[in-house]
Amino acid sequence: MSTPESAPAAPDAAPDAAPDAAPDATPSGVQRGLSAAKRAVNGPNRPALVISLLMSLFAALFVTSYSLAMGNPQPHDIPVGVISQTVTPEQLEKDLQSLTGTTFLVSEYPSVAAATQALNEQQIYGAFVSGGAGSTSGELIISSASGASVAKLIAADATELGAKFGVTVTVTDVNPLNPSDPNGLVLFYIALACTIIGFVGAIQTRVNAARLTLGGELAWDVVRAALVALIVSLTAGPILGFESFPVLPVWALLTVAVFVAGSVYSFFRVVIGGKWALMPTWILFILISNPSSGGAVAPQLLPPFYEFMGRWLPTGSTVSALRDLTYFPGYPHPEPYLVLGTWLVLSTVAFVVARRLKYGTGRIPA
Repeated sequence: MSTPESAPAAPDAAPDAAPDAAPDATPSGVQRGLSAAKRAVNGPNRPALVISLLMSLFAALFVTSYSLAMGNPQPHDIPVGVISQTVTPEQLEKDLQSLTGTTFLVSEYPSVAAATQALNEQQIYGAFVSGGAGSTSGELIISSASGASVAKLIAADATELGAKFGVTVTVTDVNPLNPSDPNGLVLFYIALACTIIGFVGAIQTRVNAARLTLGGELAWDVVRAALVALIVSLTAGPILGFESFPVLPVWALLTVAVFVAGSVYSFFRVVIGGKWALMPTWILFILISNPSSGGAVAPQLLPPFYEFMGRWLPTGSTVSALRDLTYFPGYPHPEPYLVLGTWLVLSTVAFVVARRLKYGTGRIPA
């Protein structure tokens, strides 16, 4: 009887053999980091990141701008006068430059009265007076109110300057600063405050009173500007006595300064939207206009770019007009008023036109 066929033997299984391993599904550290970064810049995190980066950039620009303008003042081409029978403008210019390391523009005047007139008109910062041959005395006339930093620079070398010409020099300040403001900075602080409050006030008004009509916006801009200017004028003047100036003209001047800053912001808000309108406003006023104003450092000590811009921007014009009203009321200069008036008209017209074209004169839709 035949035996059944034996079943074929199974092949020997290799004990170490294993099916192909599946890829590792666990993400690596790099992948986890990338995923976390993507989540961080999506949704509400993205605008927060953008703002953080922009604020960091603007902080660096702020430090850079103010450091370039005022961190290391370099005097150049300072206008001064000379009244002398023995000292020529060329001699005075050479000796002043050797003493101070800076350049001067020296003009000759026929009399002390003529030089004093030029000082009061802020054409020069100082004047050197010496007698005829054999005279042993001289005088250095300065005007601190025209620029405290320049006046100090000139007066610091009075003794050495006299020694070069063989005379004893006395220093006379024909326009001294208020004792409460020995460095001449209060006028700059006033202009700075009005500029900042001008556009910050416009921001807060648009945010908290968003449903105003065009007429309402303009009316409240005027009211806010006049109120801020009045409080600042009274505080710096009669109340605390930092400066002695005519309150009504200063009030009118500062009202314009506050209104201009607000109008510029309002124009940008209509054109590019409320989210980003502060950026160009900040660049114009804080990064350029304020450090170039000549309030903290005299224009002749600023770099050429800032010296030029200060004449044509609102803060510089405000500082110049304030200086005239406070210390030189009999010698007003038309330029700062013309510049401020131009800014007032152009910023207001630009805002009104942009507002009418985009939203009309009624309330802005939510």
